Amino acid sequence: MANQNPYQSPHPESLAREEKGQESRNDRTHYSPQYNAAFRTALLIQSALAILTLLILDFGQMHRAFWVAFLCQWAMVWVILFRRPMNPTRFDLFVVRYGIVPMLFLVGGAGTWCLRLLGVQF
Repeated sequence: MANQNPYQSPHPESLAREEKGQESRNDRTHYSPQYNAAFRTALLIQSALAILTLLILDFGQMHRAFWVAFLCQWAMVWVILFRRPMNPTRFDLFVVRYGIVPMLFLVGGAGTWCLRLLGVQF
C-alpha cells in the first residue's frame, strides 16, 4: 500500500496506457521520418565541404575548422533530436540540413579572431 500513488487511477486500462507512454518516452531510437531526408542532405553537404576544405592550400587550417564545425553541428542535431524527436519544426530540419555552412563560416572566421583575442600566436 505504501508504494501506490494516491493520485493514480485504479482502472487497469489507465495503468497500461501510462506504462505505454513511459515506454515510448524512454525509447531514444524512435524519431520522426522527416529527419531521414535532412540527415541525407546534411551528410552530402558535409562530404562535399570536407573534400573542398582539403583542397584549400592553407596548411590544413580550414579543414581543421571544418571538423570543429562538423562536431558543433552534430551536437546541435543531437540537442534537436533530444528535444523534439517526433515533431520537428521547419527550422529544426533546416538546421539539420544546412547548419554546417553557417557554423563553418563562424568557426573559420571568428575562430582565428577569438584565438588572437586570447593571445594565441600563429
